Amino acid sequence: MKHEARKGALYNYINLLLIAVAGAFLTPFVVRHLGASQYGLYTLVGAMIPYLLLLDMGMSKTITRYVAHYRAHNDADNEARFLTTAIGVYGIITLILLTVGACIYLNCEQIWSSKFTTSELSHVRQMILVVIAAHTIIIPGNAFTAICNGCGLFAFPRILQPIKYLIRIVCVVALLLCGFKALALILMEMALNIGMVVATLIYISQHIGRKQIFAKTHLDYRPILKYTGWIALYATTCALQWNAAPVVAGMQFDTTTVGIMGIGILIGNMYGYFAETINRMTLPHASRVMKDDASGESITRNMIQIGRIIAIVQMGVLSTFAIFGQDFIKLWVGEEYNLAYTIALIMMVSWIVQQTQDYGNALIEAKGRVRTMAIINFISIFAGVIISYCVAPHYGIIGVIVSLAGGTILATIANNVYYRYQLQLKTTRYFTRVFGRLCSATLLCIVPFYAIDYYITDTLNWLWLILGIPAYLIAYATTIYWGVLTKEEKRELKRYVQHKRG
Repeated sequence: MKHEARKGALYNYINLLLIAVAGAFLTPFVVRHLGASQYGLYTLVGAMIPYLLLLDMGMSKTITRYVAHYRAHNDADNEARFLTTAIGVYGIITLILLTVGACIYLNCEQIWSSKFTTSELSHVRQMILVVIAAHTIIIPGNAFTAICNGCGLFAFPRILQPIKYLIRIVCVVALLLCGFKALALILMEMALNIGMVVATLIYISQHIGRKQIFAKTHLDYRPILKYTGWIALYATTCALQWNAAPVVAGMQFDTTTVGIMGIGILIGNMYGYFAETINRMTLPHASRVMKDDASGESITRNMIQIGRIIAIVQMGVLSTFAIFGQDFIKLWVGEEYNLAYTIALIMMVSWIVQQTQDYGNALIEAKGRVRTMAIINFISIFAGVIISYCVAPHYGIIGVIVSLAGGTILATIANNVYYRYQLQLKTTRYFTRVFGRLCSATLLCIVPFYAIDYYITDTLNWLWLILGIPAYLIAYATTIYWGVLTKEEKRELKRYVQHKRG
C-alpha cells in the first residue's frame, strides 16, 4: 500500500510539472493559431466541463469509501453487490446528464445569440454535443479510478495522467499546425479521456477480477444515495470555494480585471494540487483505522504524521512563491497582472491548514458522518461568496479574494471543532507538532532570500529566478532536514532513498 501511494504521488507530481511547464509555452501557441474567436469558444466550452463533472454527485468518492470499507472487512460479496448498485446509480446520473446537455444544446441561441455570430453559435453547439456525448462515458468511467483508489491501487490511474498529457501536447501542436480549430481540439481531448476510462477498466479487470465488479443482486439504494448526496454537496462547495471569484469579478468589473483574477486563481489551484496528490490516497487507510476503532490518540498521531508531510511540501511551495512569485508573474504575463500575486498568496495562506487536514475528512467519510462536515463547509464558503459580492464595489478584487479566504478559514476552524468532537483529535498537539518548528524554520529561510530579492536584485530577469529558486529550495530542504524532521522521519527518508537506489 505504501509503495503504491508513493508511486501514485510521484506520478501526480510529474503530471503537475508537465502541466506547469507545457502550459507556459503551449497557451500562447494555441491562442495564436486558433485566433481570438475560436480560442474564446474553446475556453467557453472547456469552462463547462468542471461543472458537468459535478454531476458525478459524489459517486466516485462514495465508491472509494465503500470499496475500501468492504476490503478492510474482507466482505467480497457485499463489495460486488455495492458495485452493481453503483452501476445503477450511474445510469440515473447519465440520464440527468443527457437532460442537462439537451437543455444547453437546444437553448444555445437564447443564451449566447446576442454576443455570438451564427457561425460561432454553430461551432458552440457542435462542441457542446461532443462534450455531452463523451461525458456519458467519462463520468461513469470515474468509477473505475475510484475502485482502484478503494483497493489501494493508486499508481496505474496516476501514471495515465502524464502519459495522456504528453499525448495531448503532441496532438494539440499537430492539429493546429494542420489548420484544425477548436472543435478538433475538443474531439481530441474527449477521445483521450475516454481512452483513459478504457485503459483503467482493462487494468481493474486484470488485477481485481470480473466477479468482484458484478453481482446478481444489489444493495439498498437509499443509504448509498443519502451518503452520495452529502458528498455531492461537499464537492459542490469545493468547486464553489475559489471558482466563484472570477464569476463575482465578471459581475462587477471589466474583462481585464477578470483576467487578473483568473491568473491568481490558476496559480492558487496549482498550489492546492500538491496537497491533493497525497490526500486522494488516504481514504483506504482511514477505512482500516475506522475498522480497528482507533482511539483519539492514534487518530491524532496519524493526522500529525500525514499533516507534517503535506505541510512541509506546501510550506516550501508557499514560501518559494512568496519570494519569487511577483517577479515570475511580471515576467510571464506582464506587470499589469501584478495583483495576481497578492490574490494567489492570500489564497495559499488561507488554504494551507485545511489542506493538511484532509485525512480528517477521509476519517469522517470512512465513518459515514459526512453530513455535518458538508453543511459546515457549505455555509462557510457560501457566506464568503455572498460577502465577496457585497464588498467588491468598495474593495475591488482584493476584497473578493479576502472574503473567500475568510470563508475558507471559517470552514477550517469549524472543521477542527468537529474533528475534536467526532474524532477526539488533540488539536493543540496537532498544530504544535505540524506547524510549530516548521513555521520558524521557514521564516528563517525566507528572510535572507526575500532581502536579496527586494534590496539587491534591481532588474527584473529570468536569471535570478533560474538561479534563486533552486538555491532557496536547497536551503529550505537542508533547514527542514536538520531543524524540523524527527529522528524517525530521517530514518524513513534514508530507507526510502536507499530503496530507490537499490
